[in-house]
Amino acid sequence: VRDAVPEASGQGYVEVLDRVYESGEPHVAHGSRILLARRAGFPLEPRFLDFIYQPIRDTDGAITGIIVLGTDVTDRNRAERSLIQAEKLAAVGRLAASIAHEINNPLEAITNLLYLVQLTEEKTQRLSFLKMAQQELDRVAKITTQTLRFHRQSTNDRPVCLQDILENVIALLGGRLRNADITVERDFATRGEIIGRDGDLRQVFLNLFSNAIDACRTPGRIVVRLRNAVDLSTGERGVRISLGDTGIGMSQPVRQRLFEPFFTTKELTGTGLGLWISKEILDHHKGKIRIRSSNAEHNHGTVFSIFLPDRKP
Repeated sequence: VRDAVPEASGQGYVEVLDRVYESGEPHVAHGSRILLARRAGFPLEPRFLDFIYQPIRDTDGAITGIIVLGTDVTDRNRAERSLIQAEKLAAVGRLAASIAHEINNPLEAITNLLYLVQLTEEKTQRLSFLKMAQQELDRVAKITTQTLRFHRQSTNDRPVCLQDILENVIALLGGRLRNADITVERDFATRGEIIGRDGDLRQVFLNLFSNAIDACRTPGRIVVRLRNAVDLSTGERGVRISLGDTGIGMSQPVRQRLFEPFFTTKELTGTGLGLWISKEILDHHKGKIRIRSSNAEHNHGTVFSIFLPDRKP
């Protein structure tokens, strides 16, 4: 390997090869980053590989060599990142429309109240109108603060509070929830403090809430729960977030394809990228997502259950 691809030295690939030879355990990697020269004398550039190190054993079980299979998936990786960026921009556009509606209502109230202040000479009444205008301004300021939290996304893992993120998303979608006559029930038994990327996690919950709103009939109900939990398959401690709705539910074939890119049940209004990107984000956080859903006539709805482990920064 050092002779054929000398730049691989110092990037961990030779060390992994040694470890596979010593342990006998195969190694599989997807989208692994490496600096490579396309040709001799060319500068190093970042590439992404899917590769396998598979030990070869003789009849006595001794390792005699390793099969190396590698595929350059740089173009695929770039295409996926472009799709993710496009979906983020689309999410911002949908959010901007919701925020504009939220801000427009208090601004109209402020305009009317200031007009009444100009017409009213009685001091007590004017003060009352000004106080009401201040309350509407406070409402606008709160919406702006929530929006800025959504915009200021960290690209690095850091301590985050899931309760704050969930409250932020609910506040941002307040207009859509009221217009659709959907109530949100909160059941937070913990603040859900973990290590992660707050902006990415906010996008996951924004996708799930938006889908729940679209699925619900009027009037509807969304229940969100936050609990300390243990992953029974690994014994790992973390936090579980459950988001259930009284929507129309999904069939088994739909559930099986739910995280495929470009698969959507919303026809012209859906991109089919939201849940796929959400799954990618949860994979980065070493999280797991499960779905239960029913589209029966009298017992319908969907529950998404997400487990996020405690991780060190």
